[in-house]
Amino acid sequence: MPPHKNFALLTALALIALASPAGASAWNYGCKGALPVFNNSEAIFFNRALLALLPKAWLKGPLRHFALRDPVDDVVVLAKATNENSGLAPTMVFTLLDHPDQKLTLTEKSSKAISDVHDKALGPRSAQTTTYAKVYHYVSDFGYLGPFDVKMDCMNYELSAPLR
Repeated sequence: MPPHKNFALLTALALIALASPAGASAWNYGCKGALPVFNNSEAIFFNRALLALLPKAWLKGPLRHFALRDPVDDVVVLAKATNENSGLAPTMVFTLLDHPDQKLTLTEKSSKAISDVHDKALGPRSAQTTTYAKVYHYVSDFGYLGPFDVKMDCMNYELSAPLR
């Protein structure tokens, strides 16, 4: 794989892993789970901007190995959300970065709130973090074709703007 693709992959995965705080307020959400293909050895991750499908083996070992790993022999798919402001909507669509005509659709089948924490100890701000156990119906015309159901752990995070 060309070096610029490796850099793009690592950048995208870093964006998925880290939600950068905004100056006024912040909002992000994301989910992770194992795809029921190849004995649950493939993982799916998404946040409000990107979706990644990659082997779960990528997550094992120290961060240094993760950052320096060469994805040439691994199946890795990166896609972008068609609507970054939809929240954890009942239906979410992601399109392949280099082929926007190809899409992956996640349709919520069930959702259970696990926790809902309000933190007002942030000075003039407050934060709300809600975690969920969700099941999505997965249909794709790239990556793992499916259709199948995916169990996912999800989180919605909102940080308010400072009160004046």
